[in-house]
Amino acid sequence: MDLSSAKVRTSTPATRRTVLRALMAGGLSAGLSAWPATAARAADPVGGWASFADQVRAEFKAMGLVGAAVAVVSSDRVLLTLPLGVRDLGTRAPVSPSTRFLVASTTKSMTSLLVATYVDQHRLAWDQRVVDAWPGFRAPTDELTHTLRVRDLLGMATGIDEPPALSGLHEGDPTAPQLLQSLVNLPVKAPPDTTFLYNNTVYSAGGYLPLLHSGLSGDDLTGLTGRFANEMRDRVYGPVGMTGARIADDPRGLVGDFMRGYGPDLTGANKALAYGPVGSYAPAGGTLASLDDMAAYVRMQLRHGVSVNGHRVVSTRNLAECWKPHIPVPVSPDLDPDATSSGYAMGWIHNRYRDGTSLIWHNGGIDGFTSFIGFLPQHDLGLVVLNAMNPTVTGPLFYLYVLNLLLSERFGLNDGVPARIHAQYLAALEGLRALGRRTRPTDPATTAPYLGFYEAGYRLTRDGHHLDLRLGPRTMPLAVLPDGTYAVTGGLMVENKVRLTRDSDGTPRLEVVGFETVRRTVGRS
Repeated sequence: MDLSSAKVRTSTPATRRTVLRALMAGGLSAGLSAWPATAARAADPVGGWASFADQVRAEFKAMGLVGAAVAVVSSDRVLLTLPLGVRDLGTRAPVSPSTRFLVASTTKSMTSLLVATYVDQHRLAWDQRVVDAWPGFRAPTDELTHTLRVRDLLGMATGIDEPPALSGLHEGDPTAPQLLQSLVNLPVKAPPDTTFLYNNTVYSAGGYLPLLHSGLSGDDLTGLTGRFANEMRDRVYGPVGMTGARIADDPRGLVGDFMRGYGPDLTGANKALAYGPVGSYAPAGGTLASLDDMAAYVRMQLRHGVSVNGHRVVSTRNLAECWKPHIPVPVSPDLDPDATSSGYAMGWIHNRYRDGTSLIWHNGGIDGFTSFIGFLPQHDLGLVVLNAMNPTVTGPLFYLYVLNLLLSERFGLNDGVPARIHAQYLAALEGLRALGRRTRPTDPATTAPYLGFYEAGYRLTRDGHHLDLRLGPRTMPLAVLPDGTYAVTGGLMVENKVRLTRDSDGTPRLEVVGFETVRRTVGRS
């Protein structure tokens, strides 16, 4: 997928995994670059960060966002803290630096950090075979089972793919043991180290590996996700100084200051979204954290493994190992015109620009939230952007604007891209509205035979004239298009198409286009 099209198109599944693939291919790129041991501080031609903050505020307002938070940091201080908007359109409580956001796949770099602490202790090794670290490991082929290394599970280059619905819609379904068992059934699309394939299932297995290596088995595996959360608290969040961070997919009842997630519907209006389940996929995207937490985390990266409190979290050597890319990621000529190379590392993507500047970064997206963290080690500069906006269609465009504003104003890179991103936002918003104008309300008589429960946890329900597709906490309202298909009018999968048909035996069948097709199991009159 390519963000030059202004949105994630409905012909491609808009899951956290595919959105991230889209952004890597169309929004940013990454590449390996060595940097000096002593880095020069970023040039400051505009005098402080006031002008930058004013432009970010203006874009936040122009994009009609609800709540966001931006920080610019160096190794020794926070240069800018910028909370924006409100936590909830109902209460109008303002966003603060301690407001918790779901930060989704930026968790991956924290998971690789966790593994690096075990490598520091010589309890694991990057090039150790996974099956030697955990004899219960099974990959889709015998060859992969016996050759994949610890670093491979965190590197997106195993050649193993995953169905789009697996970690995009059903994160909350499998237990950790079921997730680990599912590895053997994943499709193999390419030889190892030849193709970038974003895979949350394999990555989660890599995150659990330290605990599996410690000897967990049998009944102990049922509590694996909880044990992983404890390990993240003890080895990552606490030592780094991320005092408000934790593994969670729904902050209600856990913390007081948290952000509600939002997304546009087909009119362009922002609507609150249910919190998306993460469950056993926590190592791939389960962190709840504030701007202060994420700023401390990026500063630890710039400090080469030493926290803002002076605590050595991880060795410089093994932290840097997490930054080294090994599989190319496509570069976008439209949104990254000055990028010369791109590659996935372990929970990070590494960009190289025409002037030799390196950007080490990762993004994240889950129902109602998008996030970005990145740092430029040569310039001792880091950026955090948290946004309570759905990852499909418009959500990622805000952090892309902020990042490219920084690159262009501070370093003369990607000039003109911020304006281009804003134009894409306007086009994406108009695309939503244009699709909405093509829809009409659903007909109760036409849809009544299809109501009921379907495989994989889907439900098709009707409340008066409102037809909804439900999956766990998610509600996906449907409207009908002229060709008889249905469009999702809001929520995580806004714009996605749904078809209602019948199998040869007459059983109602529901196709979530680009994801999966399921049969009805129990009808409802």
